[in-house]
Amino acid sequence: MSYGVEVKNTLGYMEDREFKTKIAICRDLGVVPVFAVRMIPTTWVHQVNQAGGFALIMKYQLYPWTHRSLAERVATELGLPVDAPRALADGTMARFVRWHEARLGGGGL
Repeated sequence: MSYGVEVKNTLGYMEDREFKTKIAICRDLGVVPVFAVRMIPTTWVHQVNQAGGFALIMKYQLYPWTHRSLAERVATELGLPVDAPRALADGTMARFVRWHEARLGGGGL
């Protein structure tokens, strides 16, 4: 199985036209769209699902773990959803693995 993966670690959303173009590119290339993003609109999640893909929502903009103090300051002083973990939480990756295994017909975790 081949995936077309888009990673967006920004506070804002990509442009609607860019999102639709990426879904179309995946369709034209015959790959499954996967979006690993801080956040996207619910309607986009639905469109990714309709295209047979997966949206992995992180909730936070992720900084390098070595910048934890900066991330804490940005979160506290600016109230922005940022974090600087050493690794993704097990549950985050488990969501993708369950979806991937279900696509392969292998159940899940």
